Amino acid sequence: VSTGSAESIAVSSLVAYDIYREYINPEADGKKILFVSRIVIVVFGLFMGVLSIFLDFLGLNLGWVYLFMGCVIGSAVIPLWNLMTWDKASGKGAVIAAWGGFVLAITGWLIGAAVQSGEITISTLGSNEVMLSGNLIAICSSGIIHYVYSKFIDPQDFDFSTLDSKIKLVENDTSGLGAEDQDPEMLDAAYKWITIRGWVLTIVLVVIWPLLSVPAGKFTK
Repeated sequence: VSTGSAESIAVSSLVAYDIYREYINPEADGKKILFVSRIVIVVFGLFMGVLSIFLDFLGLNLGWVYLFMGCVIGSAVIPLWNLMTWDKASGKGAVIAAWGGFVLAITGWLIGAAVQSGEITISTLGSNEVMLSGNLIAICSSGIIHYVYSKFIDPQDFDFSTLDSKIKLVENDTSGLGAEDQDPEMLDAAYKWITIRGWVLTIVLVVIWPLLSVPAGKFTK
């Protein structure tokens, strides 16, 4: 329930702010944005309900769908990360990398199933090795494509210090934001805090924790 709620809020916010207010009604006030958000939540909820029934009809379990998500959306991870942290990142390159990585991932995923099992079925596509290959291709290929495009074809020079001035508040509502919340030094300290702990958590979960499980060998049932 909490995951569904978070996804509904995320999608509604994206549509209301990044599509509706940005391209359809730039002067929209809080009431109109809230109205659009509620409509999107209802529509998205109905769509996901129908989709879940369809997936169940096909015999796809939650684990299969969860791993397949990496093949579908994994190619957007590194381009988005680059856009948020790298001043040379190309917006056009991010789009090309995301779609290019997606095509390569699906291709590799299908080929992997055919090579490993000799046939392409829901069962063979859902094996751990095949899903892993699709996920890795999605993430790595898109990262390489975006780096090459941004570095050698369309390098940018974005000034992150101008980012604050480009954030448009709804009705200029700054309630809940004190002076300290807008202090550049405080924000810089928060950024360093998040970066350090993010790297520590990543290393623990991706490197240290798997290595510690190796001596245990095969787990009992």
